[in-house]
Amino acid sequence: MSAYTASVSTPSTVVAMVDSDPIVLDKTRVSPSYTQPLSRIGDSRWDLGALLHKPTVTGSQSVNFDTFPPCFRAAAKRLVWLCLNLPTPMEDLERPTATRSRLSVGSILAYAGFLRLWMEWLAGQGIHQFSDVTDEMFRRYCSEIAGIGISRESQANRLFAITRCWLYGPYLPDSDTLVRPYWEDTLVRADVLGDAKWSAENRTPPIHPQTMSALLVWAIRFCTDFSDDILAARHAKSTPQTPPLLEGTSARERFKDYARQQRATSGTVPGFYPANRPQRRCIAMQFIGWQLGLTAAQVSESGGSSLLAGLDLTDEAVLPVAITGRIDTQPWTRGVNFYEVDELSHLLATAAFIVVAYLTGTRGEECRALQHGCRQTISDESTGQTRYLIHGRVFKDALDENGNTIPAGTQRDQPWQAIAPVAKAVSVMEAMYPDSQLLFPLHAYTPFTGRAERDKSVHPRMIRDRTADLIAWCNAKADEFGRAHESIPADPDGPVVLKRFRRTLAWFIYRRPGGRIALGIQYGHLRGHTTDGYGSRVNSGLRDVFPMEEALAAAEYLEAAHARLDEGETVTGPAAPRYRDGVRLYHQQFGGRYLTGRQAAALHANPRLRIYDNSEQFVTCCYDQSKALCHPDRATTARIDASPDITNCQPNCGNIARTDHNIANAEAAIERLREEIASPAIPLPMKARLEQRIGNLQRIIDHHRNPEGHR
Repeated sequence: MSAYTASVSTPSTVVAMVDSDPIVLDKTRVSPSYTQPLSRIGDSRWDLGALLHKPTVTGSQSVNFDTFPPCFRAAAKRLVWLCLNLPTPMEDLERPTATRSRLSVGSILAYAGFLRLWMEWLAGQGIHQFSDVTDEMFRRYCSEIAGIGISRESQANRLFAITRCWLYGPYLPDSDTLVRPYWEDTLVRADVLGDAKWSAENRTPPIHPQTMSALLVWAIRFCTDFSDDILAARHAKSTPQTPPLLEGTSARERFKDYARQQRATSGTVPGFYPANRPQRRCIAMQFIGWQLGLTAAQVSESGGSSLLAGLDLTDEAVLPVAITGRIDTQPWTRGVNFYEVDELSHLLATAAFIVVAYLTGTRGEECRALQHGCRQTISDESTGQTRYLIHGRVFKDALDENGNTIPAGTQRDQPWQAIAPVAKAVSVMEAMYPDSQLLFPLHAYTPFTGRAERDKSVHPRMIRDRTADLIAWCNAKADEFGRAHESIPADPDGPVVLKRFRRTLAWFIYRRPGGRIALGIQYGHLRGHTTDGYGSRVNSGLRDVFPMEEALAAAEYLEAAHARLDEGETVTGPAAPRYRDGVRLYHQQFGGRYLTGRQAAALHANPRLRIYDNSEQFVTCCYDQSKALCHPDRATTARIDASPDITNCQPNCGNIARTDHNIANAEAAIERLREEIASPAIPLPMKARLEQRIGNLQRIIDHHRNPEGHR
């Protein structure tokens, strides 16, 4: 058999398709939650939602074959049907590939889209069946997609969709069979697509620290300080109370009595500004109906608005809910407006999502799929400590024995560690939506959901939009309270989107001073002598994002250190020779190179490159566990992956080196301390301690400037 035909490793069995048959052969693959009739082969639109087993996918999941060229519709149905029901015979490829033999629903939809583009192009060339496609046409198509300015990855995806058509050849009639695409020749593939530019580095930009810090403060404040008031307002709005004097009267009679009373007293009625007409105040009919014990439907049928004509409108559509939440010592609002309850609920749900997603380190889809009852509280009676675990499902690495994705995901073996704000956020969501199986249902973020989406989770676009709303609300509140320092600044890299939370946490831990300590405090991983908590990364859910982020941070630090050393920077301390050797070794092995995953692992594994900046103590640690005084058990507990405990840095440790960079930071610290001492608000005992701190830092600086004179 020639090189341009399918291999004999796959049996030639042309599929037989009957219009009346369902599109899915194996009914066990249909989701239990799917209640609609299965699409039939003869339908012009195939609904693939039957194969969705997770609630995180929203929107239409269908293929409309009417959009394909008429001459290729039957072929398109056969190819999509094969994707749905049979694994792709990947063994016919000559090259290794990570592409899975069975596609997810989302990938099948993408495949169908690429097929349509290919078929439209063929029809435009006067080709009406695959068997007429020649090698020259493959080359012309490659040239065309290369010229439209899409990325190498996009080009590869479009071409592999055609490759998949060729691989399915043994199951297709002769008219649908392609010759092998020439780009599948391993000798010419690089010429077609160019070299792969894949990198192990996570290119998702982290959220700016100032943006993330302020956003997290407000999100936690929503969950811990404002949530009780918002929950109380939701309950009050959903349970109108009928005044005893109005029982047994009709809705119109109640409005008549209400209008008569208002005309005789204040001459006013509550008003509000509708979202679609923010400049025009209208009568707060629904709020008045709530006061009169009427439902929304009864208000609409009462004709009560005509009875209230002529009365002045006020802004007093406020629910009778006592405000307990505070910003400092002041109530965060004068009252919860009847018409703001839904908006505040959406903001609270957004804040809860941010707290859970960021402080647990879950992937976006994992967080969106969390369910009621996911939190487990563990109390240690002997110590009185309480910790929390979050149970959920994982999807990225949920594979079957053939390496294909398990549609419903799998239960995570190790739950995520969580702290009290996360537990509070979970409790808030469970209280707001007790009837939802999902912790973050879509209807918690928008009133516009169809029946099919009631059991779906919030999608990333909604989180992006609601986060923008939350930031705007918080900044307005910061201005209202004169707290400009609590405003959330705009992120220079664009909107705050879901996938950036996890990246930001990893970045913060390795790039911000004390980041590893913060990790330990947040996740309960601080264990006496180590702040990295590497042994607990599986529990925190950040196992895969840490190593590369750590390596990149180390590489940036060592690159800068080498530049300073080349410029003549002075290094003192017992570990100064090891510092110089390590920095030069880094430059020899990795300097100026793009760090790959393998190089990152090599950097991390080299003991001579374990050089850490301790900005809190104004030292650089050239870590050698045998000399590490920060680890009292170093003689009995040997750990290859150990790192310094920067909270227990000892001034007489043999791992210490001090650079001019450290000393410049120490001098800046002295200036800040002197400014504090000059403040009349600082008590005398505090001034004495600050002066002692200045003396200690000055001795360190003097020793660095003149090490011979301070032996």
